[in-house]
Amino acid sequence: MGNPQNRKVGHLKRVILACSVMEQEIRQFQNGKAEFKFFDYGLHWTPENMAKALQKEIDQVTEEAYDGIVLGYGLCSNGIVGIRARRHRVIVPRIHDCISLFLGSPESYRDQAVRHPGTYYLTPGWIEKGETPLSKFESYARSYGEETARWVLHEEMKNYTRILLINTGVSHMEPYRNVARRNAEFLNVSFEELEGQSDLFRRLVCGPWDENFLVVERGGSISQEMFLDL
Repeated sequence: MGNPQNRKVGHLKRVILACSVMEQEIRQFQNGKAEFKFFDYGLHWTPENMAKALQKEIDQVTEEAYDGIVLGYGLCSNGIVGIRARRHRVIVPRIHDCISLFLGSPESYRDQAVRHPGTYYLTPGWIEKGETPLSKFESYARSYGEETARWVLHEEMKNYTRILLINTGVSHMEPYRNVARRNAEFLNVSFEELEGQSDLFRRLVCGPWDENFLVVERGGSISQEMFLDL
């Protein structure tokens, strides 16, 4: 049957397994050569289950005519550590978390972290499918009451000084600006908006997979050491 890596890449498809908070940013690069599956953000709450969920999907890709399985995840609190490439190579962005994807590069993320270390990042997808300080407060309030919830959340967020909304160019932003501003007001921190970059998302879906990506060949696995020098 031959090795799929020896065939012309243009004739091959790839599978994209990604977090739902980046679905819009990824789908904008649909080209007829990618199959998508998006996972609930809740996997981040139990990183120990993330690798299991992704591995299950990887193992189900049994057809040969794919040039790779691409993960729309970063290291994510070691959530992808241990994932093994079975029948196909696995490609993953070489980043700690997805903010680098939204900002366009790990360098841009590091620059923001140095200049504004107390930043809470929001994107349209995070607001819709992830969590915000206000959504966390509402969840805590249902369990513990508003007074306790307010104290707990402000303790969690006391080191944040800024809400940064990343405009990824795929949504009408005004509703998300309103949500981000309300969160900033709730925390009594500043609000800013920054234009994101789509280049890493484009390469995630379409390639080429350069030094910002790990390509784990068949039989290999993802380890924490692959990310240590970031």
